[in-house]
Amino acid sequence: MNAQTSTQFRKLQRPVNPSMWLLALSLVCYGLLTLPFAALANSGHGEPKKEEHGAKKEEHGGGGGHGKEEKKAERPKKTFEGIEPLFYLDEKRRPFAEPFHKKEGEEFFLCRANVGEWYRAMNADDFNTLAEKNGLSNISGSTCALHLIPSNKGKKLPYLLLEFYANSDVMKECILTEECSEVRTIIMYIKDKTLYRNFIITDAHKRVHKQYCLNNKSEIIAEKACWRYFQDQAFKRLQEAENVKEEAPEEKPKRRRASKKEE
Repeated sequence: MNAQTSTQFRKLQRPVNPSMWLLALSLVCYGLLTLPFAALANSGHGEPKKEEHGAKKEEHGGGGGHGKEEKKAERPKKTFEGIEPLFYLDEKRRPFAEPFHKKEGEEFFLCRANVGEWYRAMNADDFNTLAEKNGLSNISGSTCALHLIPSNKGKKLPYLLLEFYANSDVMKECILTEECSEVRTIIMYIKDKTLYRNFIITDAHKRVHKQYCLNNKSEIIAEKACWRYFQDQAFKRLQEAENVKEEAPEEKPKRRRASKKEE
């Protein structure tokens, strides 16, 4: 979502006394250079406030340079067409908000303000489609957590999971006790710069434990974990290549003609 930023300036009035004109002008210029800018965060998804600072005012009125401030990562925004990002994450794949729960390196964030509303709704709809396929109950999608699991592979970016719950009490029980009778979890899987979604849907009472791999068109490409599906595909291609190599006719070795020695 775009943060609508507005700048508020103080109104400065010129003194009526002409003899003080030069002094007032110098004070006005100095005030404009040192005036801070206040950024107003847009309401809707609880976006964090973002502040921009101008030149800092010297305490002793002396000159001198200012130290460079560290640049904070900018929160993703909606485009002009109103398209919202999938997740509100920085370059390290971390939300801008604080987690509501931590345990052994894993972190839990509320989906609100950290996951695009349209993306959360799409995943909830896909879960309900899979639930109907297995005769399970639907979810509203309103109670949702973004789960980060640390990784030591590659750039060490955390794994992203979306977890849906029937209500807040079930959510609290699942996260604190790790005992969930019904699980609705999505593991984000990236393959060849394309995002796939690994759906895990279980119901302990009905003895259902299913996994599906879906693309971003909500199409089921496999009734198994995404990593397993792509691993099987790679093994299948390798096996086919080996079979083709074995079936190819071997070339007969060319006979070398003995060269006659000239007497």
